Amino acid sequence: MAKTKKGQVGTCKLTGNCGPFVKSHIIPRALSLPRAGGIAFPQLGQRERPSRRFDSWYDLALVTQAGEGILTDYDTCAIEELRRLKLVWQSWGPMKALSTSDADMFPGTPNGIRQISFDYAAKMRLFFLSLLWRAAVTDRREFSEITLKSSDARRLRRAVRDGDTNLPDDFFPITLSQISTRGLSHNHGPISEVKQPVTVGKYTGKPLPIFRVYFDGLSVHIHTKADNEAVDGLKPMLVGPNNKIVLPTVTWEASWQAQNLANVMADAEYEFPGAVAGADGRKSDQD
Repeated sequence: MAKTKKGQVGTCKLTGNCGPFVKSHIIPRALSLPRAGGIAFPQLGQRERPSRRFDSWYDLALVTQAGEGILTDYDTCAIEELRRLKLVWQSWGPMKALSTSDADMFPGTPNGIRQISFDYAAKMRLFFLSLLWRAAVTDRREFSEITLKSSDARRLRRAVRDGDTNLPDDFFPITLSQISTRGLSHNHGPISEVKQPVTVGKYTGKPLPIFRVYFDGLSVHIHTKADNEAVDGLKPMLVGPNNKIVLPTVTWEASWQAQNLANVMADAEYEFPGAVAGADGRKSDQD
């Protein structure tokens, strides 16, 4: 297949209209910022030799300007909300650990809980669903774990394109989990996994398959097969139905994200000795 070039004419995967393609980030660039000074991130995983990446992932054959305009509207609103609520590290200023009036940490544990209030909860849900749509329809290999049934993909596309805020709660319900201490700055492609049971109030859940999307200290859990019982149990945590939600917090050191990153780095170092340091622009510059 010939490589797509910026400006090449094709059919927008979101609007269905034909026109020149534009560069479109799968996860907004503002939420997956390059390192200070333009230093490269090492790109690891998929049993491939580590390489350098200076920017977040983008697609040159996803949308035309009309489609990008729709996605940009979601991104702009969401970025403002995420920063206002200090859900992402970039909004913390000098803070090294989350310190907000709505956060309660459980003494003696790395865990805590927050109750936050979105100004635009329904639109925030559509933003997160737009990330799922982008990851599912892009041809980039880094997003190969995100696959949808054709019927779900069509329904998702229409909802994102049309701004449909009347989706049922059981259509890819979304919850959030925040890392409450600053950790290693890195990008992480969306993955498919099974989330272990959680307890919310009197409800104890069961293992649930999810798509996990991560950026800048925030994990987004997009549930793929949540029955009515699970949705009811997670109701206080769901993004969209109500402005107010609760979300768990965990320190970086105790987080799944930190453990997974360590495992990926160890696997890459085992298969390609010395390649992780070679791909890490920060380390290379210090050599």
